[in-house]
Amino acid sequence: MMNLLFAMLLPLLIDPEPASSTELLRLATFNIHHAEGTDGNLDVGRVVKVVHDSDVIAFQEVDVRFGERSQFADQAEELAKALGGEVAFGGNLIRDKGAYGVALVSKYPILAKRNHPLPRSAGRENAEPRGLLEVTIDVKGRPIRVYVTHLAHDSAADRRLQVEAVRKVIASKSGPAILMGDLNFRPESDHYKRLLAAEAEMPALLVDSWTQVGKGNGHSIGLKGKSPGRIDYILVSPDLADGLEEIHVDTETIASDHQPVLAELRLKPVAPRTTSTSSSPSRVSP
Repeated sequence: MMNLLFAMLLPLLIDPEPASSTELLRLATFNIHHAEGTDGNLDVGRVVKVVHDSDVIAFQEVDVRFGERSQFADQAEELAKALGGEVAFGGNLIRDKGAYGVALVSKYPILAKRNHPLPRSAGRENAEPRGLLEVTIDVKGRPIRVYVTHLAHDSAADRRLQVEAVRKVIASKSGPAILMGDLNFRPESDHYKRLLAAEAEMPALLVDSWTQVGKGNGHSIGLKGKSPGRIDYILVSPDLADGLEEIHVDTETIASDHQPVLAELRLKPVAPRTTSTSSSPSRVSP
């Protein structure tokens, strides 16, 4: 009799909607140069065309009613509408009623968003402000934190401080995380090594998708110049790294002075959770 009762109650103790199948996340990061291409033409549509198949897209150098150069358009909203997703915008350089910064467009629901200001070194208080946009998305019941940033291009001291700040924010929470953006440093730099470094008995904070599954050099700037380089990244937490399937650079588009980086990440099934009958359900904090 007891065995029969337990068999009847067991389905009630298991999460009714476990993530029993894999989910393919198509990621992209693109510094769009306020949608001005290498031909000098302003065209948000060209940006959309390049990343329209992606599910979660990180954009840098986005104008929101910022100025004449982008016709005072709200590019964050334009991108979200054209891509059919929700948008989070992190404005870092504020001007009158407009702003310039980074954005995340997600075809999955956005649960929470926050923009973290990043530090500048002494004497550079008037340098361009930088930020780390933190967005929690709901991937079929699974919360994933996605970060977007654009680090300083003109100061190694600033980048050093900003890397430490980014590490601190990401490490402050547990669970799967993705960092995308124009980091303005190359893989051979100390900044790169520091951002991905392991500490003491802790594993590495992030894994470089390109070193895992990329082919070739991954250059995203200067393809036709004398100094090509890889400074645009898709980095994932170690618990996601095994799901990386593919990453490539679109080398054909002229929609910006950067090339977009696109990746595929398969989320593995999550084991069903059991719910205790003696306590209230747990709640995930974004």
